[in-house]
Amino acid sequence: MAMSVLDRGSPAALFAAVAAGAAMKYAAGFMFPKQKKEEYRYVGKVGSIWVYPFKSFKGVNVQNADCTSVGIQWRSFGDRQWAVSTADGVYLTQRQVPKMALIEPVLDGDNIMLKAPGMEPISLQADPPVTDSNISKVTVKADTIRSVDMGDAVADWLCRYFDRTGLRLHYSAPNLEKRDASNAKKLWQNPAKPGDMLALADNCGYMVVSNASLADLNTRLETPVPITNFRANIIVDDCSAFAEDSWSSIRIGDVQLRALDACTRCIFVTVDQSKGVKDKNEEPLKTLKTYRLRDPYGPKPCFGVNFTMDKCGHVKVGDPIYATVS
Repeated sequence: MAMSVLDRGSPAALFAAVAAGAAMKYAAGFMFPKQKKEEYRYVGKVGSIWVYPFKSFKGVNVQNADCTSVGIQWRSFGDRQWAVSTADGVYLTQRQVPKMALIEPVLDGDNIMLKAPGMEPISLQADPPVTDSNISKVTVKADTIRSVDMGDAVADWLCRYFDRTGLRLHYSAPNLEKRDASNAKKLWQNPAKPGDMLALADNCGYMVVSNASLADLNTRLETPVPITNFRANIIVDDCSAFAEDSWSSIRIGDVQLRALDACTRCIFVTVDQSKGVKDKNEEPLKTLKTYRLRDPYGPKPCFGVNFTMDKCGHVKVGDPIYATVS
């Protein structure tokens, strides 16, 4: 029987075999390109966790929390799920009313107690039902969404505390629509994807910053500021200053968060959270502007990073943090 060219092991046959194999590998690679595997590495640990249930009120420092699709959650306190508005439904913050910083929410079973200097505490439902009689609307940034109006009693309490008229308290109930971060109009390209949701926070569901970044800032200030000036949710220990700027994705246990963009800072950070007044020298904003301006963010300095949820789960203080680095 005649032997094939390959059977004879001729140089031509071997070359043909190698060439054919290479061609097949090329074709397979073209049709099914390899996905670059993301490499996560240890970058720090959770130093503290903060929930800010009421927009611009005092935060709640907790030891553990759930990370949901719209923000961090501790018991009945979901991050930025309540907001005060003017009579026309537009949200208020410490930018306009610094003394909002002095109102303290306290979880009391199925109720929330609000405490403020010079005021008798007031109690309200932590999760009131949505009815035809209490449905309202609130505008945060460019978004107007449905909300629960928390009623006349707390509205009157807020008006007396702030010495203003027409104020209302809104609640973004779980079964009401949320805001999509991808709809935000920014001076730079918005990196959020459709489905990156949030309740009543300004721009994102999560904010991350490190204690090392705060320590670096405080070495430059005549009067140091606390981490609460920046109202972040996850405070990181065991990393270098501004290391968080380079984290494109982080994992904490089962939780996975994706970085969106830097958190650009405004006059809000000058409010003394223990006194409810703005710093007369506009610190620490003035100092941040001397060394934390970054492209493409324009004239506002960067401090902390906005994140969104990719995978829900539970976090606690001391958990190791792993990140992909851009």
